[in-house]
Amino acid sequence: MIIKISSYSLLLKIKIFLFSTALFGFGLVAMLVTNPTASRLITAPYRAVILLFSIIIIFLGLNFSSEKIKTQKIYTGLTRLSPISLLTLFIIIYSFRLIYDTGYNTTLTKDISEYILTWFGICLLPAISFLFLDIKHSNKYLYFSYLILAIASVAVSSIIFQGQTSRIFIEQGRLGNDILNPISIGHQSASLTLICLERLLIKNRVNSISNQENKNNKLNLLINIIFMIFGVSLVLFAASRSPIIALIICGSLLIVKLQRQGLNILKIISILIFLVLAVNFGLEFVLNSGSSLLERFASTLNGDEFYDSRFIQRPELYQRAIQLIGENLGTGHGLEIPYVGYPHNLIIEAFLSTGVLGGFIFVILYVYALIKSITLIFNKKSSWGWLGILYIQYAIGAMFSGSLYGYYTFWYLLFAIIGLKEKIQSNHAKYCID
Repeated sequence: MIIKISSYSLLLKIKIFLFSTALFGFGLVAMLVTNPTASRLITAPYRAVILLFSIIIIFLGLNFSSEKIKTQKIYTGLTRLSPISLLTLFIIIYSFRLIYDTGYNTTLTKDISEYILTWFGICLLPAISFLFLDIKHSNKYLYFSYLILAIASVAVSSIIFQGQTSRIFIEQGRLGNDILNPISIGHQSASLTLICLERLLIKNRVNSISNQENKNNKLNLLINIIFMIFGVSLVLFAASRSPIIALIICGSLLIVKLQRQGLNILKIISILIFLVLAVNFGLEFVLNSGSSLLERFASTLNGDEFYDSRFIQRPELYQRAIQLIGENLGTGHGLEIPYVGYPHNLIIEAFLSTGVLGGFIFVILYVYALIKSITLIFNKKSSWGWLGILYIQYAIGAMFSGSLYGYYTFWYLLFAIIGLKEKIQSNHAKYCID
């Protein structure tokens, strides 16, 4: 019995460590790189550790949970459907396409090994381990994710003070370096902001029940507010559009959640005024530092959807991808747009690489997880609303950047949302989609 308890405790620690470090640890690891040409000496061991722990969790998780996963189903009309079975089908179709193209497609833009290692080693295997979250310890997952994000964001802020050594900020007016691009920094900082806001909501819910440890609560409140403002400032410094759009949408959802929880409307207005003032202060500071934030949003309105002159504009990428999809509706055209790369939109890329069948399956999974995330956010009995917020954030990001074979954060959260649903549907009927 003692051995079983010890094994469970160890497995839980591995799960929590993997969850937080796999999702957000790269931002911290990337800041340890001093020589970009030798970056893999640091990033490769990090990826290897994530992969090793993922395999351990998958092996043990299948032993502990396989019967539950096999027996839980979702009924749609006369057809029995499981989100995991649809996810598995898409993974098989896409993996076949990737293996086929890396063997026979001569128009790919990267080395063959990069596609294989990135998809299977960085995305797929770790993502499978996210099916086995322990639903009883959501606060521990949340706390360690918050801790990793806070440390990583403080480390990232050092780029601001590097002056001429920050090539990306000098050339583009955006926070980033040769290892961690502005989009990644933007989403990392947006995640920190949203998690801080969610932690404030949790504190508000707890404090309405008990007023114990008032001093600690005030200190935690102050720390959360500081990191929330810090996160917003870094998002503005990164000057990437998708993290800002995601932050606005997800932040609005959390404000609505506040109102639904019965928080006084005057408090909500006070929070909104505080956020507006904080953003205004951060925006002024960022623009005075040479950020290209406003210019980038202006270029979006003018149709200039590109990161710099080396890249094809986004609308042109979408048009070329849609044209190729129309020419190959059945099986899809290929892994990428020939000699160009991925189209920077995961839904378009799903149709491009897997055809109509795979594309529609991906859309079903994408929307299903969105609905499930919103359910988690607004269900007072759920302690996993913050996970739903994170999925929505990166699902929005998936419409602007990233590739199917490389956008690991999206895949981790998609698997987590689907896996969490499967585990709790018997206890909470409202989580089921009929």
